[in-house]
Amino acid sequence: MRLAAAHQLIEKLIGPSFAYEPLAAVWVNTLLTPAALEATKALVRLLLQREREGDLDGPAGLRQQLDAVPTEALLASIRRHRLECLLHGDPLVARLLPELQAALQVLARRETMAALALTGLTREMAALFERVGIPMLVIKGIPLALQTTGSLTARGRGDLDLLVDPRQLPAAVALLESAGFSRCPGEFPRQLGSVWGRYSRWAGYEFSLVRQSPAGLQWIDLHWALSNVRAPLPGFALAWQCGEQLDLNGQLVRTLSRLHAFRHACAHAAKDEWMCLRNLIDIHRLADQLKGCDLGRLRHQPTVRWSGAVTHAVTANVALHHLNRGRPSAGSARAMMRAAHAQARPWRSQGPGPWTPQSWASTVGRLLLLSRAPRDWLRTLLFFTLLPGAFSDPETGEDRGLAGFLQARIIRLRQRLDERQSSNQAANASLPAADSKPKEVAARSN
Repeated sequence: MRLAAAHQLIEKLIGPSFAYEPLAAVWVNTLLTPAALEATKALVRLLLQREREGDLDGPAGLRQQLDAVPTEALLASIRRHRLECLLHGDPLVARLLPELQAALQVLARRETMAALALTGLTREMAALFERVGIPMLVIKGIPLALQTTGSLTARGRGDLDLLVDPRQLPAAVALLESAGFSRCPGEFPRQLGSVWGRYSRWAGYEFSLVRQSPAGLQWIDLHWALSNVRAPLPGFALAWQCGEQLDLNGQLVRTLSRLHAFRHACAHAAKDEWMCLRNLIDIHRLADQLKGCDLGRLRHQPTVRWSGAVTHAVTANVALHHLNRGRPSAGSARAMMRAAHAQARPWRSQGPGPWTPQSWASTVGRLLLLSRAPRDWLRTLLFFTLLPGAFSDPETGEDRGLAGFLQARIIRLRQRLDERQSSNQAANASLPAADSKPKEVAARSN
């Protein structure tokens, strides 16, 4: 979690005691039941169909399906998949889920207020970069909400993601720091021009900055590439050239074109194993805005083909169905299986249990499949082996040399092995002894 990774900076900004929303535990740490997840998907599918076709009524069995899920479980699923803004305003949802209407209204209002705050920050940063002449695109967030829904607040809250030319990265960092933002220690080398700084810029694609405002913490994810798996996505120059300019309350903001936004949404969802239904809704809405020929040219990209299959399984989007020529490939079928597991897990969880070499290899292997470019394979392997964040001391924020990096990685590996051993011991201790039951039976018989 980002807050855990940057806790030293947060304590410096707002003190050791910061507000925690108790309700977050309800959905962040909840393993969703299959019934709750399937009912949520059915509700999403219906609402998206109503967007396309008008005032349709729900299928006959939907009310029974929703009634079979406990209210708390259904609300946890809605929050886990960030669907408050989609559901709260539809009159059909009010009829189907009357007991949830008050809660959805409150949650959607919070999302709306957070989106308005994000809009203000987006406008501020667009004006700041425009004033000094540094080209910058805002990706996802408010511009994507406008592109897909025409509303600033329809996607709810989020961080601000900025994409700059890699050559302008040091200048962009200096500009953000002049505006009160601070880089998070332990995430990336501070000296961007050093040997390890240049390596980290090649292997990585983003790091975070944070600022304390009267309304709370403001986060910016500063990108110089859209992903470390770069072959399926445009570089900055092409993204800027093809970009779309939007008007945010009088401030012009440049963002990705609809086609590039679609490709990025597919790659982003694939990287996260399609864990969030809100991200699939973005793919669905962008696909509806693109011509079929545009989608057909992207069929060869695994991230597009697999994300199309996963999204079609949820939204029944016909255009996405054609990406797999009417029948999912073996890769698309595996993607749908991964998505089903990821969508039921707690938010951004990589699965239960401590780190293991097998889990590391599984993550790296999964990401290697997202591109066919050898350079992306090398970049991914190095990123997860020589982590850019390990070149920065999380306590001081100072850069480590190679010796410090190796020492830190050895210490971390020992910690992980100790965690794994402790977990195994705890699991073994919780099991009854193998011969305990026979002994108890023998004692009773005597």
